[in-house]
Amino acid sequence: MISQLRVFLGIRDTPAHQSSNYLRSSLEEKSRVLLSTPHYFFIFMLSVIFGVLVYYRATVDEILPTLVLSFLWILFWKNSDQKGKIFLVIASVFGYVHELLGVRYGYFTYLGGFIGGSPIWLIPGYGTIFWSSYNLWKKFEEKYSKNDWFGLSNYFVALSFAALLAVDYFVFDLSTNPAGILIKFSLAFMLFRTFEGLRLAYFVAFFTVLTEFTGEMLGTWAHPDFSLLSLMAGYVFLLWVCLTLNDFAKGRYLMKGKQSIAAVVLTGFYILSLLGLISV
Repeated sequence: MISQLRVFLGIRDTPAHQSSNYLRSSLEEKSRVLLSTPHYFFIFMLSVIFGVLVYYRATVDEILPTLVLSFLWILFWKNSDQKGKIFLVIASVFGYVHELLGVRYGYFTYLGGFIGGSPIWLIPGYGTIFWSSYNLWKKFEEKYSKNDWFGLSNYFVALSFAALLAVDYFVFDLSTNPAGILIKFSLAFMLFRTFEGLRLAYFVAFFTVLTEFTGEMLGTWAHPDFSLLSLMAGYVFLLWVCLTLNDFAKGRYLMKGKQSIAAVVLTGFYILSLLGLISV
């Protein structure tokens, strides 16, 4: 519309304006390629997240990580549909509230922490990391789901889950309360009714929990009780909340049977957890 108005008024673009338009369109095109190409996006986000964690561990500076992650948050927002924007907002808001209350109740601690012991870069960080996990799997599935080898992803789920279970039990804290954690984990996956939904939930939780694992190993944050499966259950529940809000916004959501039971139980559990009354 603006370009048509300029033509109508006889206004010609100056070389500087043409150069600015070219640069903007080039950046937009490159960002679309980056976000839609799974291996480029994976390497990019892996580098950014690891870099932010290492930088914060070394400096405890919250400003630069906040600027970097805020830039990514805005980039993702501009390239998202309604569902993606819900992911960014809900993950950032719910995630940071969870972090503030978690620090208060002693579920975990951070180096520094400008607000209530929680670094401010977690506000854009939660949204960008969670959106990235979702986008990575969705783009991977869209690009490769018709390939013959795509079925190997099911074997990856089985093998990686066995590895997570073993590491969680023998290295981390699954052994302290295996029944409670496995029940929570099972309830979280009961929220999804289709095989595709279950696979999406697993990969989103798997990719996101790798960030938790990395931060824990680097010492960026620390949990008195650290369970990979418990963290995965929480991220699966957050995924369900985001998808449910998107469905409600479109007027097309209805829970049934076991899914309703799992939703009620887990919602009650996480409300009590945020109040500091229970922890599993």
